[in-house]
Amino acid sequence: MRKSAKKESAPAPVPETPRPPAPPDVPPPAGEDSLEARLAILLEAGIPTVLLTVISREGSAPRHAGTRALLTPAGLEGTVGGGALEARAVEAARQSLESGISARVFCDLTGLTPASDMVCGGSMEVLCEALTPEQAGLFALADQVLREGGRGVWTVDVSRESLPQRRLHLATLPEVCPEVWPEGFARLDGSPAVRVDLDAALPLLEELKNKAGLLSLGERAVYVEPLDAPPVLLLCGGGHVSLEVAGLAQACGFVVDVVDDRPEFSDPARFPMARRCLTLPGFENLVEACGIGRRHYVAIVTRGHSFDREALAQALTSHASYIGMIGSKAKREQVYAFLRAQGVPDTELAAVRCPIGLPIGAETPRQIAVSVVAELLAAPDEAVARHTEALIREGMALGYPPPPKPPSDRVDS
Repeated sequence: MRKSAKKESAPAPVPETPRPPAPPDVPPPAGEDSLEARLAILLEAGIPTVLLTVISREGSAPRHAGTRALLTPAGLEGTVGGGALEARAVEAARQSLESGISARVFCDLTGLTPASDMVCGGSMEVLCEALTPEQAGLFALADQVLREGGRGVWTVDVSRESLPQRRLHLATLPEVCPEVWPEGFARLDGSPAVRVDLDAALPLLEELKNKAGLLSLGERAVYVEPLDAPPVLLLCGGGHVSLEVAGLAQACGFVVDVVDDRPEFSDPARFPMARRCLTLPGFENLVEACGIGRRHYVAIVTRGHSFDREALAQALTSHASYIGMIGSKAKREQVYAFLRAQGVPDTELAAVRCPIGLPIGAETPRQIAVSVVAELLAAPDEAVARHTEALIREGMALGYPPPPKPPSDRVDS
């Protein structure tokens, strides 16, 4: 007789593993003018955010003091050096993101082996600063100062690394308030985080030769950083070369504006990385319409010689740090001859980079973009030299003597 099969009992239900809370929706970067603007948006939305800042560097570490990046639940925005160094800093920043407690991370690169992929040597210290939603107004204020072309100084007392004290030193409070902070900046007047005492903070910056760095002030350690606006690249012309230049320049830290005489070539949908797209018939009133100032780098890449000539003539009346124009040497001579006939002096034309870009044999739009952006990145030191020479020439024209020449290192026999 067959035995009946033993009835199996149903398996006990497996307890569900508790799921971690879903991270808040982090808005993607949308071409904000500055890191301060990005922070204001994130903090106003209640997004947990850690600001990573290189506060000191020794030797040949990969990034200088003042290098910044952000960590949110969506990941890292920016870089503080890459490789093993960045991995160490990001791990500390993740802990700060979870705990809400700031930290200082010292990264010594002198003892690393080639296997570590970081053999540059030197050392650097990174502050992982856990920010709070209450600081949204502080960063909105800083961004508005930058928009207005103002000046300021950040100081962060890092003596207590778990509780850094960030302050913004300004000459005056701006009157205009951005949409992200409609309550107004007046409520920040009197806040310990905002000091209207720029003159008192400037000596700290001067001690660091106007660069970011860490100072020892008695028993306190204070990180000092100038509130600097990023450079603005104005692309005159929205063709295929400009499209490639815009993307690369924005990735390299430039705020990008685009102007063209044709609406379809100055369309924000065509240039999503641009801060502003402007349609300007005939490129008339270029300097005023685009607000060209000392922060601007002007790249003239229009669709024709006459438009290039018009844009260049106007750009030369501005205080732009850099002016470059695409084209061959033959085109350059033709445009320059016309402008000379209009009274533009050769000294001004000599400051224009034409053909634009470093001479790397570029042919395709993307290759041209590499040569152009590389030249833009190399331009600041040359712009300072040109500005100094211009001031000397103006002084001599007013009757002031030329500055003395530096002493020669040559020893006569």
